Amino acid sequence: MTSQTNSAFYDFGLISKPPDSGLSKASNRSKTDVEATVTDEYSAGAPLVVQESEGEGEWRVEDGDRAVPRSLSSWKQFWWILPILGTLLAVGSLSYVRIRDKNAEAPAVVEAAPLTVRTVAAEQGAIQAWVSSEGTVQAVRFKHLAFDVDGDITYVADKEGRTLREGDRVTQGELLAQVDDRNLQAEVNQAEAAVNEARQQRGVAAASVAQAQSGVASARAQVAQAEAQVSQANAGRSFALGELDRYEQLYSQGAISASDVESRRRSSRETTAQVESARSQVTAGRAQVANAEAQVRSAEEQLRAVESQISTAQSRLEQAKVALEGTRLYAPFDGIIAYLNIRENEYYSLQSVSSQLGNYQELLSRVPIVVIDPSEFEVTSELSVSSGERVSPGQTTLLTATEVGSTQGANGLANGLASRAQARGSIYAVNPAVTPGNRSIELTSRITSGAENLQHGQSATLWIAAAEKNDAVVVPLNAVVFRAQVPYAFVVNEETNTIEQRRVELGIEGLDQREILSGVRPGEQLVTEGQNGLVDGAAVRIAQSDFVSSTAGGQ
Repeated sequence: MTSQTNSAFYDFGLISKPPDSGLSKASNRSKTDVEATVTDEYSAGAPLVVQESEGEGEWRVEDGDRAVPRSLSSWKQFWWILPILGTLLAVGSLSYVRIRDKNAEAPAVVEAAPLTVRTVAAEQGAIQAWVSSEGTVQAVRFKHLAFDVDGDITYVADKEGRTLREGDRVTQGELLAQVDDRNLQAEVNQAEAAVNEARQQRGVAAASVAQAQSGVASARAQVAQAEAQVSQANAGRSFALGELDRYEQLYSQGAISASDVESRRRSSRETTAQVESARSQVTAGRAQVANAEAQVRSAEEQLRAVESQISTAQSRLEQAKVALEGTRLYAPFDGIIAYLNIRENEYYSLQSVSSQLGNYQELLSRVPIVVIDPSEFEVTSELSVSSGERVSPGQTTLLTATEVGSTQGANGLANGLASRAQARGSIYAVNPAVTPGNRSIELTSRITSGAENLQHGQSATLWIAAAEKNDAVVVPLNAVVFRAQVPYAFVVNEETNTIEQRRVELGIEGLDQREILSGVRPGEQLVTEGQNGLVDGAAVRIAQSDFVSSTAGGQ
């Protein structure tokens, strides 16, 4: 057979495009059947032509210039599935033989090895949640001492035969330094003389008042005497007038002579004159009283003026004394010299200090003397508003020189905080207002122990126990894992050495420990290393732990 007859036979229904050989055969079919089949199977594409080929019952199918022999055998339409099925059957048979041979060996079952973990026992003790901030240490009592006047420094106190130094102890009221006070001392002397002179004038004015008051009393006595004389004269005149009437009646009856009547008339006129004289004396006496009272008022006004002069002189004296005191610096309390910026015979200027009021560090180098009481210190600090809202008076505080966590791990953080704390104290005051510049809250902590380790003006880190509990179930931070943001602890069942995965409720979070509110009991062993891959019921082997609990250290 030719190369055409050696080509593969294909069913027309499986060929969508003539093969590259350009020839296929179809046997035992009439031309009409072949044309119908070709038309049905190759309706798309170029026209196909069926021609008789070599051999009986063979037909030639042409597509354009290519001739495609097609086999019209009785194979199924999906003939290509057969080799695939054969391949799968062969592979399956081979796999079956291998599995049968492997099962025939009957190997021993190997159990999974337990996972190695490290554990720490849950403890019952104190825990604190800390917030920290940089602060400044200062003595509760300190005083900046400065002269109130310019002048040459004429005196600096001696201590044990030497000049006063920083660090020397002083006692309350002790004279520490002095500037030239001669001018002010002269002003004091002058003011004292003015006071003395005014006091003498007050004595004279007081005497004048007393004399005037005596004159008033004498004039009033004269008035009283004159008024008595007026009363007596009125009585005499009334008697004389009565006798005159009686004598005139007797004379009209001829019982007496005319001379007797005239005598009574003279007596009546005399008593009337006496009344007028007495009345004049009363008027004169009253005038004397008014004059004496005026003298009293004048003397009292003069006394008040003198007393005002005394007050003015005394005020000037006090001012002079205060100015004189401004030339001297006294220890305000028992304490220590913290800063000393003056020497004897130097000139002191107020301007040198007042010009540095806005720069405290520079001011400390200009103010003559600063005295502190080293027995009690406090720390002032600022916290963010969110942290400051957690702080209240009475909370425990620790003071360290530097950030203890800067060079330590989580385990060493709490131990370092407790061991490196220079001092301990409590929150004394929390400012309820927010500072305008930093938008923070200012607070003050009073030191209750460790004051001997502190220095006025030093910078330190203030740690505040924002939350605290003395009887809590505490575990290391790494004993709690979060899965899908849910906290879990892996508790080791010591009888079976298997894991119990428990959901826990968290409380206070410290520096390297946290509180467990529920889910774990004191004494239970919790996995701190090797949690990856752990599941509930997993077998474990506990390795020796090198974790050191910091519960007792103030955590």
